[in-house]
Amino acid sequence: MNLHLIAPSKKGERYLFNKGLLAPLGLMYLAAYTPPEVEIHLIDENVERLDFSEVPDLVGITTMTATAPRAYEIADRYRSLGSKVVLGGIHASMLPEEALQHADSVVIGEAEAIWPQVLADAEGGRLEPIYRQETHIDYKWPILPRRDIIDPKRYWSANTVQTSRGCPHNCNFCSVTAFNGRKHRARDIDNVLAEVESLSRTNRFHRKVVPFVDDNIAASPRRAKELFRQLIPMKIRWGSQASITIANDEELVALAAESGCQFLFIGLETMSPEALVEMGKSQNHVGQYDHAMKLLRQYKIHVMGAFVFGFDCDDDRVFAATLDFAMRNKIHIAQFAYLVPYPGTRLYDELLGENRVEPEFWFEPSWDCRVVYEPKNFSARQLSDMTHKVQQDFYSYRSILKRLYLHRHWSYWFAFNLIYRQSLSNGNGHEVGENQENCPAFEYLPR
Repeated sequence: MNLHLIAPSKKGERYLFNKGLLAPLGLMYLAAYTPPEVEIHLIDENVERLDFSEVPDLVGITTMTATAPRAYEIADRYRSLGSKVVLGGIHASMLPEEALQHADSVVIGEAEAIWPQVLADAEGGRLEPIYRQETHIDYKWPILPRRDIIDPKRYWSANTVQTSRGCPHNCNFCSVTAFNGRKHRARDIDNVLAEVESLSRTNRFHRKVVPFVDDNIAASPRRAKELFRQLIPMKIRWGSQASITIANDEELVALAAESGCQFLFIGLETMSPEALVEMGKSQNHVGQYDHAMKLLRQYKIHVMGAFVFGFDCDDDRVFAATLDFAMRNKIHIAQFAYLVPYPGTRLYDELLGENRVEPEFWFEPSWDCRVVYEPKNFSARQLSDMTHKVQQDFYSYRSILKRLYLHRHWSYWFAFNLIYRQSLSNGNGHEVGENQENCPAFEYLPR
């Protein structure tokens, strides 16, 4: 059987120097769980064009909300050519009935454990409409992903590794818990180390650069400390996502830094304590933010801060307060986004019940450039304009020079700021800030 695994892109999306950001780890895992007699071709549309002249027996397509319309187009085209199509990923899992209109089968939830059965049924001509992973899989000893089926030169970082899944928190706008659960499922550390050891060295200093694409790498501080201790002798450089609570434990921060951590993507979200209560982010405490930023800066861990505007309790003051915080703490990169109620989140269900969100907004071509719900204290246009104003002020030349203090990788962060600034000038401001769906959103790591 011939199998194509496809990661669709957003329409019109372009990457710097035609390179993708991170390799598609989910599809590489599926390839690892595919029997050796199946011929696999992984196609990442972000770095290569689809060739519909090649018609495989089976096509597997992963979907996020942002890529769902394109995923459906691809699925429809392959089906018209005679291929069987399976859709999976976060969007298809949240809306399987919608996805099934464009596919022969939909996989709901984590696919690895049930993927061999899907392939066997496809081979036997008996695909079921729905395959559902009823429980979260045991992630302690996963098969290592297939890295031989990608071209690492096409990515800014092909060494993506996931050491755990799930987040103990349950923010109302985030779909992590809907897909990966609130239980933090950690891989065996020896299993992680074996994968890191197998990675290629990617720069002239022969140092491995590793993006750990965990939902929250420090969700279990005890386990994180042990992992970081084991990484120290490997002399890698790495970045990941973490809750701000990592800064509650200086030993944890110190070990992260010693093990090679140079960058953390942190959802600070808001300067409003009321908004934190509204979103259910009880682990964040605004009064501790400045201390946390100072501690991370002390250990030379750079922060990409994510901020969201448009909660029901937000008023005009939150914009200036957020910009002041980001400037005061010299945050190198920040994402400022207005709220997006993604399907599968509690926020989407609540706003849909209140008739305050556009149903199926993801089918509108320009949805990611505008507010798709009815804010409480602003008009949609006001929320969009004020968010864009914060973005412009933060990425002004004056702001960039004021925030970026001299250090070893100053030139890299300066370049990233210019890239963000250019993205805003091209009208892609919200695409820069789209980090609320189940997708690690951090960008490039210094080499």
